[in-house]
Amino acid sequence: MATDRITRRGFVGAVGVTAGSAAVLGASGQAVAANDKIRLGIIGSGSRGMQVLETFLANPEVDIVAVADVDDKHAEHCAEHVKKKRGNEPVTGRDYHAMLDRKDVDAVIIATPDHWHALPAIEAVLAGKDVYVEKPVAHNVAEGQAMLRAARKTNKVMAVGTQQRSSSHFQEAVETVRSGKLGKVFWVQTWNYENISPVGIGRPSDTEPPASVDYDRWLGPAPKRAFNPNRFHLLFRWFSDYAGGMMSDWGVHLNDIVLWALDAKGPEAVTSTGGILTSDDNRDTPDTLQVVYDFPGCTLTYSMRKGNGLALNGHDYGILFCGTDGSLLLDRAGFEIIPDKIILPYGIKMAQGDRPLRKIELEGRKVKGVDGQGPHIRNFLDCLTSRERPTCDIEIAHRSTNTCHLGNIAFKLGRKLVWDNATESFKNDNEANALLSREPRRGYELPKV
Repeated sequence: MATDRITRRGFVGAVGVTAGSAAVLGASGQAVAANDKIRLGIIGSGSRGMQVLETFLANPEVDIVAVADVDDKHAEHCAEHVKKKRGNEPVTGRDYHAMLDRKDVDAVIIATPDHWHALPAIEAVLAGKDVYVEKPVAHNVAEGQAMLRAARKTNKVMAVGTQQRSSSHFQEAVETVRSGKLGKVFWVQTWNYENISPVGIGRPSDTEPPASVDYDRWLGPAPKRAFNPNRFHLLFRWFSDYAGGMMSDWGVHLNDIVLWALDAKGPEAVTSTGGILTSDDNRDTPDTLQVVYDFPGCTLTYSMRKGNGLALNGHDYGILFCGTDGSLLLDRAGFEIIPDKIILPYGIKMAQGDRPLRKIELEGRKVKGVDGQGPHIRNFLDCLTSRERPTCDIEIAHRSTNTCHLGNIAFKLGRKLVWDNATESFKNDNEANALLSREPRRGYELPKV
């Protein structure tokens, strides 16, 4: 099947567009569907793109009409899958701009590598499309800021795929923390532990890119590099040109829930230590990391290691909220509330007539987890009509992603950094502030918004 090599004009005209089938803009600028179908395009149809696509296709009103991917094999596989599911075969191409020109595309799904989130998301909303973009929001803080500005300027829906926010048990856990039932929450831990040592992802040699791939376009705004199988599909996340390692890949899910529970925009300060300590591979992001975030009245730690998988309380990833009355242990499988007990400090004896030790009223219980992917995408689809902000709006996810960027920057500089949430900059630290953005490769600059 031909993929790209469809021209920009051909991509636009490949499916006939009539006044009766296209979405039109009402006087308010809101997208008003002329029929009951929601027509979507997908940019990036690799492993995560296909997972998200499957959930979108579980909604009968969704039609996938266009696929853009720099890997022809990915695009063809995606188009064939849609045809089996829906009967129609979406048009495919390497350049997503042709998709954005189409009048019958209501919204786009962006499931590209991290370094390719900001540019298509901004261009999509400027073209009048709503956006569902995968986490983390962007490669760096400045890109996330630009995405937020673009979404607000255009009044377009921009949802982010931190789907745990749509899981009922995560929602209940957050409400429990906020309610004060745990007492004063003063310590929170998040973590990811596994053992892939010593080989890790290996050290393959540089080689020629696959014939099916436009590798220069895959690099996009990232620096020009020779092709290496590890610096490509799936494994790109372990290289700082394209992503932020485990800190941003998984840490964003965990820290997102913490910010929500603490009702916080971000930390006041951050320190980070670690390195590549157990993996004999060619990654350039840490395989071991310990990040400490300072919040008013609370400390958050994120721990990650790839050389030892001993689980914390039986969980190889998760969140632990510690309060003065008890703890809440949370992951996608569910959560557990664990009451605490009050003891006398070592060496102190209760004298006759002293007040008795405080009694904790908190009751322990366990709650089973519920997958949030379906409700998360359903919420996005509903927002296309309601024009409300989604469960994980770009502003929320931008802040959660920032915590990951801060952890990585603190690791790179090897010192404590003080963060200003109002200005989204480091206080009195030009060296750290220089790492909040990067100069994109020529031809891939972000639009001014």
